[in-house]
Amino acid sequence: MRQRSEMGKKHTERHNDRMFIKDKLTDRKLPPLMIMENGHKVESVEEWKQRRREIKEILDNFFAGVVPPLQPKTVGSVEKEDKDAVGGKAIYRHITIQVKTVGGFFSFPCHMVLPKHVEKPPVFLYISFEPELFTELCPVEEIIDRGYALVSFYYQDIAPDTDSRFLSGVARLYNRNPFDSWGTVSMWAWGASRIMDYLLTLGDEINTERIGIVGHSRLGKTSLWCGASDNRFSVVISNNSGGAGTALYRGKQGEQVINLRHGASKYWFCGNFLEYAHHEKFLPFDQHFVMALVAPRYLYVSSSEKDEWADPKSEFLGAAATDEIYEFLHLPGLVAPMDKWPDVPSTFHEGRIGYHIRKGTHYLSRYDWNKFMDYRDLHKC
Repeated sequence: MRQRSEMGKKHTERHNDRMFIKDKLTDRKLPPLMIMENGHKVESVEEWKQRRREIKEILDNFFAGVVPPLQPKTVGSVEKEDKDAVGGKAIYRHITIQVKTVGGFFSFPCHMVLPKHVEKPPVFLYISFEPELFTELCPVEEIIDRGYALVSFYYQDIAPDTDSRFLSGVARLYNRNPFDSWGTVSMWAWGASRIMDYLLTLGDEINTERIGIVGHSRLGKTSLWCGASDNRFSVVISNNSGGAGTALYRGKQGEQVINLRHGASKYWFCGNFLEYAHHEKFLPFDQHFVMALVAPRYLYVSSSEKDEWADPKSEFLGAAATDEIYEFLHLPGLVAPMDKWPDVPSTFHEGRIGYHIRKGTHYLSRYDWNKFMDYRDLHKC
């Protein structure tokens, strides 16, 4: 009897080990991803499409804000070209993106670098903190050497990240209200989508089926929202994005909604979202709703060990919670051990939700970029 008791105890321990991450998710008391607003459980792909529309409407009204009906028509023009850039290994172009909308005309610049040694390369569209191409956070030469084209734009050329009260940038094109009108994160994402409009006209030069979006920190929040809103991106990469990015709000440490109500960050999202300061548990969504909109495409989440403001454990749980929709679609989502928190460093690249955590602080490093490229090489995404 004692031997059977010991065997039963070990079986229970193994079961509990496998349930570790699931138990952590249960503790967060997340709103259900796969239950429609009428209470019906999603049981078919058609019902998921309906649920997806519900989720997008929730996020438009209570998170990022509703994008106005600008009806953009986009044209790109090459202002400058260097056919021997990056030591002769690449072609560089300085491009102006011109957008005609019902609210008026808008234009902004972007950079493009094409490797010479690859025919129709896949593309990284990088949302940059700097107007220059060569910056600390973007190893241009390494990206080119690994066979990827790079397109980057300065996020504040779309809308200023200041206390501007929405009086300049693309915000000036449309009237707004203080409740559900789009915030600057949605505007920056809109700018990335206008570059996508242009890139899709370059089918002779790039692989238009493999255009990924990448951003870090607040621009990681932006890349995630862009990929969730625009299904033309093949892979969506969100680095150290934390709150309002890939980190779940329920049970989160570090940055909270209240921290977004001051300075320029109070313009990042719609007014309705900021009303949940100190009341995150009542949000009609959590960040796995945003991440789920990327499915069935490829999603990449990256964290750093000492980024306590972003909360890497909540970022990992965000990825784990999103696995539900990939499983429903019979696709491998987050393929990772579920019996403990990820070791540091760890890399999980097998599924359609890629993930890594590295040592160090809040930063976009060469290590991160090389992990992104490893993942895209593996999945051809």
